[in-house]
Amino acid sequence: MKTQEARSLSIADIQAGLKETLVWQVRADEIDDFARLSGDFNPLHMDADYARAQGFRDRVAHGYLQGAKISGMIGMRLPGKRCLLLEQAVAYPNPVYPGDEVTIELTVKELREEFGLIELKVRAVKIDNDKKTTTARGTVTCKILS
Repeated sequence: MKTQEARSLSIADIQAGLKETLVWQVRADEIDDFARLSGDFNPLHMDADYARAQGFRDRVAHGYLQGAKISGMIGMRLPGKRCLLLEQAVAYPNPVYPGDEVTIELTVKELREEFGLIELKVRAVKIDNDKKTTTARGTVTCKILS
C-alpha cells in the first residue's frame, strides 16, 4: 500500500493564523466502513428509514467519522508528521448525511513555542438550502515533535 507523504512542519514553520482546508464529500461507504471499524452500528447511522422516522433527512454520519477526517488533516497537513495530538474538544452540533459536502478548516489559534505546543481552531460547515451550517467546531492541542 502506497501512502501519501505527510508535511513536516517544525514549530518555527508555524504561526498564528496559518490555515488548512479540506473539502470532503461524504459517502455512504465511508459511514459503513466507520461502523465496521468502530463497532457502532446504531440504526441512526445504518438505516435510512429509521433515521427518517427520528426526524433526520437520511442516515447520519458518525460524529467521529468527521473527527477522523479532522485527525487526518492534523496528522498529514497541519502540522503533519511531527504532531502528537494531546487534547481535543470538538462538538458536532448538526448532522452530516451521505452526499453532503463539508468544508473542514483548521486554523492555528495559539502558539506556545517554548513548550512546542499549538492550539488549532476547528470548524466544519456544509451548505444546506443555501445556508452555511456548522457541523463541527472546537479546538485541538498538539505537541510539535523535533
